[in-house]
Amino acid sequence: MTTGMISWHITEREKMMSKQYVIFGLAVTLVLLAAAVPAEAQRDYEPLFDKFNLRLEGSWVKMSTEIRLDSELLGRGTTLNFEDDLDLGNNEVIPTVAFEWQIARRHKLGIRWQDISRSSNAQALTEIRWGDEVIPVDANVALGFDVTQTFIDYAYYPWVKERWAAGFGLGLRWMTISATLAWETQGAVGEGSTEAKGTGPLPYLYFEYRRLLADNWRFKGGVGWLGVKVGDIDGSQWVGRADIEYLAGRHWGFGAALNIATVDVDWRGLENAEGQTLYTGAINMDINDISIFVRFRF
Repeated sequence: MTTGMISWHITEREKMMSKQYVIFGLAVTLVLLAAAVPAEAQRDYEPLFDKFNLRLEGSWVKMSTEIRLDSELLGRGTTLNFEDDLDLGNNEVIPTVAFEWQIARRHKLGIRWQDISRSSNAQALTEIRWGDEVIPVDANVALGFDVTQTFIDYAYYPWVKERWAAGFGLGLRWMTISATLAWETQGAVGEGSTEAKGTGPLPYLYFEYRRLLADNWRFKGGVGWLGVKVGDIDGSQWVGRADIEYLAGRHWGFGAALNIATVDVDWRGLENAEGQTLYTGAINMDINDISIFVRFRF
């Protein structure tokens, strides 16, 4: 029996970069707080913006996932499309939570969080090379795949008019990915299990536009992109958003949204749990959703 535990190895340099992201974010927030004017004077931008709002969403998520795990022992691994090759469902209905804080007239902080868990059982139609393991044809394969993503956006609005505003800023997408691949042949003659997981920040540049379509209708759209190489991580991502909302009252509203997020990243220098073997991983993933939401405005 072959059993292994593979973890995404975070180098000391990457740990330092993560700390720098956190310190930078805190510094920006403190500066903006120091510059903010009293709350009473900040309400003149409503209803184009909200001072605070909490958004609860029901999201229909559609995903496409390709992952490859290479090793020094076996060389290039098999590129697995989890949805096509391992019968992983390509859509889920999940809850999503989002929050926005208009720190001042021209400064906004936004956060959006999702957790997506899927599992499947399939039969290997071809030989699969996954890390240091070789999964034979016709083996029964069980897959568990979890993704948690948190988007943190800061936007500065140099253009704020009575009915529209446009701005730009920085975003950070913090992702945690976990894939457990277990297999066995008929009669359990051979079997194995491998867990691969990784976490890391993916920054992007961000642009946002919003407009009051009518007294009670509000539209918002945004797009972000960046290609980065930090330590052992090399890749890029796209982020796109659009929503339309009916403002039912001073303190709440409801609407619908479309969200698009892609990631195409290579990780080098991956190690197993014992720190003995180096791996290279590649992730190409789309996470898109259509959401119905209720927003509470404060």
